Amino acid sequence: MKILIFLTFTPFFIFGQLSPNVNEFYQQISKSKRAESKNISIDGHESELYKIHEKMDKIATDQEIEHIAFHGNPVNKYYATNILFKRKSKSLEKLFKYYVKSKDSVHILKGCIGGISGLDYELYLNIVSEKQTINQAVWEKKWKDSMMINKKQNTPEYLNLVDVLNTETNWTCKELDSLVYKFDQIILDDPESSEKIVEFICGRYLFESIKVPYFEKITYFEKKYNSEYIKKYLNFCRYGIREEPKDY
Repeated sequence: MKILIFLTFTPFFIFGQLSPNVNEFYQQISKSKRAESKNISIDGHESELYKIHEKMDKIATDQEIEHIAFHGNPVNKYYATNILFKRKSKSLEKLFKYYVKSKDSVHILKGCIGGISGLDYELYLNIVSEKQTINQAVWEKKWKDSMMINKKQNTPEYLNLVDVLNTETNWTCKELDSLVYKFDQIILDDPESSEKIVEFICGRYLFESIKVPYFEKITYFEKKYNSEYIKKYLNFCRYGIREEPKDY
């Protein structure tokens, strides 16, 4: 009986720091065995689960979201992490270090592709995606400026199209570069970092032809995992030999 009582009230003790409304959204998300992107399946319909996470984002405090990111179930951790990244939380470095150590993972459906991914990998991926968003926004601004100059095409239809394509971000490239440097150090200073995330950073830097000054730290993982991805990046750094991986 005592054990039953403990199990019944454990969620209350764990999530007593959440307001009733936030906790309600948390419980709804907890019913799902997977996280979902905004649009899913072949038809690209909007995920109801994603909508719930957006509602939670609107009312939850930073402290509540941080609490979920560290102590929630995997699906809630995934969504909480994305919210903290969007909010440029100061706890991102601490959270990333925690995920690298804990090896927490979650099942995710992005579009019509699903699979299991580490939360450390997903948090790192946010940085890469955000930089792509910034680059896209720069291109769109140049395009819009060129449309304004060309009076023949300066019509509401063209300008409305540019507005639809416009993307927003709270980050700057300088801030993202600073954060990714910190994440790299966390990964490479931990001998237990997963093969997947080390391969990811190697594949990314190889694709962008970036030789990081701390590439020698990667040597340990090349020996540990005997990975072709890691080996290709080290060859690029040492000898200028550039072989792009098929995927990363």
